[in-house]
Amino acid sequence: MSNVRLSINEREIDCAAGTTILNACKAHDIDVPTLCHFEGLTDVGACRLCIVEIDGMRRPISSCTTPVENGMVVRTHTPRLQTLRRQTLELLFGERNHICPFCPRSGNCELQNRGYEHGVDHVRFDYLFPKLPVDNSHRYIAFDHNRCIMCTRCVRACDEWVGAHTLDVDERGGLSRIIADQNVPLGESSCVSCGTCVTVCPTGALFEKRSAHWHGRSTKEFKETICTGCGVGCRIRATVQLRQVGELHAAGGPDNNRILCEKGRFWLTHPGSARINNVLIRVGGQFEQRDVDEVVQECARRLRSVSIQKDPQRVVALLSGHLPLETLNATQSFMRDVVGSDRWVIADRSNTQSTRAALDIDSGLPPLAGLKELDRADLFVVIGANLERNAGVVASYVRRGVLHRRARLLKINPRHTWLTDWTDVHLESERRRDPMILAAMLKYLIDMGAADAATMPTDLSKKLKRFDDDDISIACGIDATQIKQMAALYAAAEAPMIICGRGLSKHGPTGLIGALNIVRATGNQTADGKWRLMDLALQANTYGARLFEEPGLNMHDFDPHSADIAFLVLGDSQREWPRTWLQKLRAVTYVVAFLTREREDVLAASHAVIPTATWSERGGTYVNLEGRLQVGAPLMQPPSHAVDEIAFFQKLSNEWKAAQDAWDVPPLPAACDGVADGALLSCRDDRDRAVDWTTLRELTEA
Repeated sequence: MSNVRLSINEREIDCAAGTTILNACKAHDIDVPTLCHFEGLTDVGACRLCIVEIDGMRRPISSCTTPVENGMVVRTHTPRLQTLRRQTLELLFGERNHICPFCPRSGNCELQNRGYEHGVDHVRFDYLFPKLPVDNSHRYIAFDHNRCIMCTRCVRACDEWVGAHTLDVDERGGLSRIIADQNVPLGESSCVSCGTCVTVCPTGALFEKRSAHWHGRSTKEFKETICTGCGVGCRIRATVQLRQVGELHAAGGPDNNRILCEKGRFWLTHPGSARINNVLIRVGGQFEQRDVDEVVQECARRLRSVSIQKDPQRVVALLSGHLPLETLNATQSFMRDVVGSDRWVIADRSNTQSTRAALDIDSGLPPLAGLKELDRADLFVVIGANLERNAGVVASYVRRGVLHRRARLLKINPRHTWLTDWTDVHLESERRRDPMILAAMLKYLIDMGAADAATMPTDLSKKLKRFDDDDISIACGIDATQIKQMAALYAAAEAPMIICGRGLSKHGPTGLIGALNIVRATGNQTADGKWRLMDLALQANTYGARLFEEPGLNMHDFDPHSADIAFLVLGDSQREWPRTWLQKLRAVTYVVAFLTREREDVLAASHAVIPTATWSERGGTYVNLEGRLQVGAPLMQPPSHAVDEIAFFQKLSNEWKAAQDAWDVPPLPAACDGVADGALLSCRDDRDRAVDWTTLRELTEA
């Protein structure tokens, strides 16, 4: 792109053609006041504060919407401009009801700051004092129309970043107002509760209820860490005061994403249950406060039992995928190297064994596409996933694609979700039918000539061709015409992305293998050779846990009578478990739970409870769903009652085997060794791996 040369405040400046005057000023440290401008959003010139004078033009123009031109002479701070800006600010203050002493943003309000800068200590115009409502219907957010200046930042952010377009402008002129959907209360609208509108609001019109008065200047020190809400691994900035986390903002990662989801912004600071502040031991059916050394001694005594000495596999461990790699590594190392048991599992219901088998994790991380490819996709196939609930940021990528690029959306899911209303084809498949639907989809792709049959075993290709539409309709429980339509849309797309969730992998590896083989057979790869498929990770380190050896425990097949001790290392995970898991845990002889907050389901099955640190008190290493290594820092130090899991197992090891050498925590898996924060872990190209598809019998079974 060619450069242009212009003069700003008698300074000669070079910048790229097409740059706005405002951005040219920012690039050369020339301050121009703004209110409606926000970095990354489309500029609309609504506030008129950024006006500048240009030689040859009769009137001032907005710098945020005017591109630079060669030879342009610009002035940004003339007496005329200062007078106009002050008048604009006075009009803004007088138009609505801005009572600064009662506003939650007082001290950190952009309108207030601009008023101070321009000497607005009084308003010379009549106040309008309009009667405007306060919308308090939303669970987390309040909307006070009295403080709104109609900058439309929230409208643009909801549209351009979140992709929901819940907010819009109603009426015109002085009657204009921000509304949700068709002017319904915000709490009853299509709002996805990401809180992005609160982040971009320059005044106190939109604010978070819980941290309404945390915006003062004394609390504006932000600390950065990793969100542990799901496997996306967003970087977040948070304020901390008196050991409480205040407001949370996106910190531009891992793919320069500017938003958080409901989990990341609100769930982490709305735990919903009381914190455990003491070590508890069950005595006579009731919990009593005890010392952690008593639990260590009791565990050591039980580990010395004859049954465990004969069979170490009678010790099991359930770990949370929210925990950093260091804690996961230490726990599974204690189980393997000290106890001699491989019966541990990541208890996030993410079907680790199925995923490892499908993607052949033992041979290295498969080259799957990352988040940036979602912004390039022209078709999304979502299988067995509720994106809005479990991966809100990924859902925003999909919504943006459908809303702005007119990308097609195909869903295979028996449930109706937020995105269902946006789909081109929705297959309401019965449970366990997804692998058969994918097999049928592959058959149609082969028939259309869109898939290369040479990528599959010859006998499988021949078997698939034998089926007709009636066979497929019976086997899949869905009209074959719909599957054929889905295959045709997939074949026509230039950059399709398949997004697989837990609903696909919970019935075994076959479905995920089927999705991967569709991608392979159609040759859908990115420019850097990665397959256009994403496997959603439910928790922050679900993907990182796959770097360890394959776990030897499967809760679906777990016999509680085969275990004498169960360690539940869960941290502040609040995800509910299936009832069958709880029934099994209640039959285990001795259960030790490492918890941050009360969980009735886990407490009912536990004999000892160890209080641990929250997500905000932990630092450590995480691997997101792209295979991106990320390092988080603690926002605050844990309280004195919080027990470090690694220290506990070290103490238990020494107590149990005092005569032997002390146990040392091994280093992290080799895949993480020496990899810089933010780097993608090394991937391998496994396109030559033998295809493990459904058999003819599996495909035709109704």
